[in-house]
Amino acid sequence: MRRGLDQALDDYLVLLAQGGSQEAFSRLAARWTPRLLAFATRTLGNMEAARDAVQDTWESAVRNLARLDDPARFGPWLFTIAGRKCTDALRAKYRKRRIEDAAAAEAAQANEAHGDAGVDLAGALKRLPPDQRVAVSLFFGEDMSVGAIAAATGVPAGTVKSRLFAARKALRASLGEGK
Repeated sequence: MRRGLDQALDDYLVLLAQGGSQEAFSRLAARWTPRLLAFATRTLGNMEAARDAVQDTWESAVRNLARLDDPARFGPWLFTIAGRKCTDALRAKYRKRRIEDAAAAEAAQANEAHGDAGVDLAGALKRLPPDQRVAVSLFFGEDMSVGAIAAATGVPAGTVKSRLFAARKALRASLGEGK
């Protein structure tokens, strides 16, 4: 019987929130956030990342609640969003790790080839400004074209080229390769 009452309350709150009630939406968030947080923490293995995923889930829910046709489907709908946000976070985490591993492998190869134990490519990448780091990561780490990077970042292709040029120049200076 308790589950039926909880479901009825959630259905009612969803209908009110779809009608514009911020209080109803706040109550839904208060009721569902602990469950979403537990799910995201189990999925991501990191409380900080889980909090970010849950926040992203609620932002998406706010934008799309009006599209939910059946209030009884609110729970599964919300967990679908949370699952996608967790998947996005995992992809970003593994993409970053893959790029860092590739950079470390390249640095190790460079160390072996040049006998230089002081090359820290991963550290040099971290010192780049974020826009340059994104461009370099997409270009070298994901093998994306300049056009694809421009579409992904929302800047013109010429800007992507400038960022790649500036990043290469900064990396050369940071790694001590001169000009």
